[in-house]
Amino acid sequence: MQATEDAFEKAKAIIGEHFPNYAIVVQYDDGSVWHESNNTLVEKPLYIEALTMIKEERKSEEIEDDIEVDWDDDDDETFEKPFWEDEEE
Repeated sequence: MQATEDAFEKAKAIIGEHFPNYAIVVQYDDGSVWHESNNTLVEKPLYIEALTMIKEERKSEEIEDDIEVDWDDDDDETFEKPFWEDEEE
């Protein structure tokens, strides 16, 4: 548990150096969730924005999965001569 807390503190320090506001959510193996932010005023909007982004990504992945491409390979074996080869010199 101490190693997990140390890793979190290190990550939090790095994020805090580069971003003015942050919210971190961690889910443990047992399914429990822990969260922390550096600004309670912006914590909820950050969570809402993250959830919106996740939903949009999943929606676009579902659309990509629904697309079927019907490759028409029947014509691959028949080639016509280009028009310039048909001309007699």
